[in-house]
Amino acid sequence: MPNQLKNIEQLIETHPDSALHILQQVSPYKLSSVEDRALYGLLLYKALDKKRLPLKPDSLIDFSLNYFQQHPEGSRLAYCYLYKGRICSYSFQYEKAMRFYLRALDIAKSQNDNLLLGKINFNIATIYNIQRDFKLARKKYIMAFDYFNQMKSQPEAFYSFLEIGRTYHNAQNYRNAQHDYQKALAYASDSFQRGALLQEMAINHYDSKRYDSSLHYFRKAIHYPYIENNQAIRYYYLADLFLDLEQIDSAGYYAQNALRHQPDIRTQRECYRILTNVSYKKNDMNAVSGYMNKYVELGDSLRKIDAQTKGSVLETIHETTLEVSNTKQQRFYLAGFLLLCITIGCVIFLIARLRIKKEKLQQEKKHQQQKDRIRKEMVNKQRKALCHRMEEIKAKQATERKKVSTVIREEMDRQLYNQLLHLNDIEYFEREMDVLLNNLISKLKERYPAITHKERIWCCLHLLCVPTMDIFMLLNYKVDSLNKMKQRFAQKVNLTGVTKLDDFLNDLLFEE
Repeated sequence: MPNQLKNIEQLIETHPDSALHILQQVSPYKLSSVEDRALYGLLLYKALDKKRLPLKPDSLIDFSLNYFQQHPEGSRLAYCYLYKGRICSYSFQYEKAMRFYLRALDIAKSQNDNLLLGKINFNIATIYNIQRDFKLARKKYIMAFDYFNQMKSQPEAFYSFLEIGRTYHNAQNYRNAQHDYQKALAYASDSFQRGALLQEMAINHYDSKRYDSSLHYFRKAIHYPYIENNQAIRYYYLADLFLDLEQIDSAGYYAQNALRHQPDIRTQRECYRILTNVSYKKNDMNAVSGYMNKYVELGDSLRKIDAQTKGSVLETIHETTLEVSNTKQQRFYLAGFLLLCITIGCVIFLIARLRIKKEKLQQEKKHQQQKDRIRKEMVNKQRKALCHRMEEIKAKQATERKKVSTVIREEMDRQLYNQLLHLNDIEYFEREMDVLLNNLISKLKERYPAITHKERIWCCLHLLCVPTMDIFMLLNYKVDSLNKMKQRFAQKVNLTGVTKLDDFLNDLLFEE
């Protein structure tokens, strides 16, 4: 078996199917040598990676990593770090993943292993892309592409090229993204690659609001084979596209299909957003509540993931530490002096940075306060103007109002409000309220889709200081029904009670 393992190691790059088949016929626990077991785990992961299959079980690579840390040999330890980092990345532990990738990179540089260098840079770039450092991600993907091109490794070169386009797409530079996707066609050699490319082109058209082109490419891509969670992504985007096109049943169908194809956490969350909107449009409030709860739970998990230290920061720290370590080895007698200089420099840098940051924050705060004050003044001025106009009309009607009955007087008030606010014309009313109340209607619609039109009217009337008795008359409410409406409204916007509604509405009114 030891000689066979060495033969398999040479076989993986050219015939990964055969290598994987042989390895899967062997139980690592029957191998008598610790070295053979460590090499077996590494080779199995190499074969799985070459076939783009899940890297399992974790225990194998942990064993290999522990062994090669004590007995480093060529690039084997670097590959162990790479695969361990990949496992951490799959579970959204990006800080741990970056530390393993950076250790792998240090070893790969000394071994001049271009294929390994390409893989490491590709994985680091993926973390940068997720963390929205698009320029750094693009730089790393280009480096990976160059390494893979030198090694004539077509699949890796293709996916690097594809990811370069994705960095432009994620930065909303759709034209450059589409240009790169068109160039990537020359590198696509099989149906998996063409499917992945069509998928990215469809997404790029969708995010740039070219829905017809997007639908055209998605309908093509959905029939291509896929790896990992790509099919879930295709179904999710189709669902979102049909939701935009007001094809509710199709949107719900594809969102449910996406959830059946092992979507990642971000795709899951977006699917529940779509299902919430679909259920709301179908007036299925029980489903709305259930899907909304799942959407919020996944959002909390994503916030924890996104709160991790950025990979670019970790790489900078790692490179700085490495430079200091090398300098210490080469010039040991100057170590104390260098450490003192670095410490003083860091302190000065931090103090200066904190001072600049503090001044910048103060300026931003002052500017924001000024903007808030101007915004409040404008809103209050418009609100007072409306109230003044209402009082003027009432004053002109004073004589006539004294002569009529309460019922007629109430009807006159209703006509007055309709004349000023156009309550009967939903589109006109919402447009006017957005102008008058700093886009309040749009904010409520976008953030809280479960809120009804009548509840939005109440928000506007309340902020316009319309008397409660007039609100009863305009919305056909009684005291109890208005209180119940407020309770439902508070629940929809995640407030603990109706006493916090005033603060909530005022915050929403005056924010950007």
